[in-house]
Amino acid sequence: MCGINGYKQCHPKLDKDQITSLLKAMNNHIIHRGPDDEGIYVNENIGLGMRRLSIIDLATGRQPIFNENKTLAIVANGEIYNYISLKQDLLAKGHGFSTKSDTEVVLHCYEEYGYESFNKLNGMFAFAIYDLVHEKIIIARDRAGEKPLYYYKGESCFLFASELKSIISTGLVNKKIDKKALNQFLQLTYIPAPLTILQDVYKLLPGHYLEFDKDLNLKIEQYWDVKYHKADLINDYDECKKRLRTTLFNAVEECMVSDVPLGAFLSGGIDSTTIVGIMSQIAKKPVNTFTIGYKDKQYDESDRAQKVSKLHKTNHHLYCLDYNDVLPELNKILDNIDEPFADSSILPTFMVSKFAGQHVKAALTGDAGDELFGGYNKYLIGFYSNKYKKIPKWFRDNIISRVLYALPCDKHIMNKARKVIDNAEKSVFEQHRDLMFLGFNQDELSHLLKENWIELNSTDFIRDYYYMQHETGDEMTRAFYTDFKVILEGDMLKKVDKASMLCSLETRAPILHKDVIELAARIPSKFKINSQKTKIIFKDTFKDLIPYELLTASKKGFGVPIGTWFRNELKADLVAELNRDKIEEDGFFDYKYISNILEEHFSKKIDRASELWSLYVFCKWYRNYFG
Repeated sequence: MCGINGYKQCHPKLDKDQITSLLKAMNNHIIHRGPDDEGIYVNENIGLGMRRLSIIDLATGRQPIFNENKTLAIVANGEIYNYISLKQDLLAKGHGFSTKSDTEVVLHCYEEYGYESFNKLNGMFAFAIYDLVHEKIIIARDRAGEKPLYYYKGESCFLFASELKSIISTGLVNKKIDKKALNQFLQLTYIPAPLTILQDVYKLLPGHYLEFDKDLNLKIEQYWDVKYHKADLINDYDECKKRLRTTLFNAVEECMVSDVPLGAFLSGGIDSTTIVGIMSQIAKKPVNTFTIGYKDKQYDESDRAQKVSKLHKTNHHLYCLDYNDVLPELNKILDNIDEPFADSSILPTFMVSKFAGQHVKAALTGDAGDELFGGYNKYLIGFYSNKYKKIPKWFRDNIISRVLYALPCDKHIMNKARKVIDNAEKSVFEQHRDLMFLGFNQDELSHLLKENWIELNSTDFIRDYYYMQHETGDEMTRAFYTDFKVILEGDMLKKVDKASMLCSLETRAPILHKDVIELAARIPSKFKINSQKTKIIFKDTFKDLIPYELLTASKKGFGVPIGTWFRNELKADLVAELNRDKIEEDGFFDYKYISNILEEHFSKKIDRASELWSLYVFCKWYRNYFG
């Protein structure tokens, strides 16, 4: 696990020493991603840099790594879980190895198979290969987007990096806010690939590679995508269960390969519980598990995690948080998010990463179970909307709706009820899309943003993803695919990567193993979700690993009480960040509208925690990077 950087000048301006200095500066901004070592390669027009967090081949795995005749060089971030079997194949074909690292396997695999090699890799990765003979750079990103990869192409150079701040540090990018990206952030609370908050800087899409050649041509190609097709479905429920159990057990076992101490995050949810259960059956000694609890019991799942630990006899570590634990870390986290990112669960994710990092260097997680197997409560919106519409319309409009919107909205159940009412009359696509908007909707944006910053079509790409899988007429499958492409990459995986790497901790998600993803696409949606039940086949397949009371427990998010904090401990700082003078000086927002939503939240008339957190995060980010 590492952080990588690179520079290629289009028109020679810098000498070798200047390129080296530039690479060192880029590396210095990602030391947290690789505190163990630094590597730099520079020739006349190119520089490759990396910071290393040593997980596999601690002694000889230094980068950059070259092939035998020094015609190819690589810097890589991530882990390749099937590197041992790939290496055996490459040895049989005559390749020689100077290290025991998975990074060298990636290089020789490319040397042997070219671009087809990317589909042979099982793991999470972002890497860059420099072809010294043809003077071209190839960068590639893993299938789901576990590892980040940013790039910039200007008139003078091409840059790539694991973090946006490394690219900004070069001083070669003209910092301008991308209007479409700003609108996406304010609606979704994150910015999905390929955009970033800055104009002309992009994220490489997952499952894609980019080639930049000596003639300054830039080509981007997709090498993999998850396919949902009716003809490929496994319609036998028991057969699906059998394959799912075998496939996930194999994925967890591959993810447990490590030369350093390994543990697991344990939230008490179905996914992390299953991963810990499988690890416990494979490991020869008790698994180290790590849980963050809360003194506010509304957000606390530590009792669930304790039950799982007891069942699987893990070496359990629990740390209970309150506001005073998070506050000292808040600015550190927000200063390192690179671009605006307003999923508040990054705070507990950072805290559990910091906690785990005191004991292990790598941890397995349960990420992606909801997107692949139908675990989100929002997937039930159709069921509840249909039930609500059976109530006479007069009674709905004049009694239920009026009462619900007159009551203070400070309870989770009130938010859920209002979502049902708001979405009852929408199409299936509109329901799914609008429930993705955790920030402001389009109408609210028209009041929040100054007119010159409004981008009406900023989220049209969601519709494109939704209807991309045209081989299936299954609305639920379309929702799974859209969430896999948008929410997983833009929110969930970014959150875990940013939080864990800030603590120099590697995280691995076995559910995102290529074989698990592709099997999930062959399991009919009716086996995953039905009426009021979510994640049906996943729970059934691994029920022996899950305490019975967890199988029927209501789902809790890995959140923090931001709404309460904004009315109490964080109120002064929130008001200071959103004061009239600063807002008007920034020039993006209408202060009167912000004042209204502050009043709505403070009075508990409407829960505005998500919208206010988005504004709070953006303002802090903007003044940090542009102040």
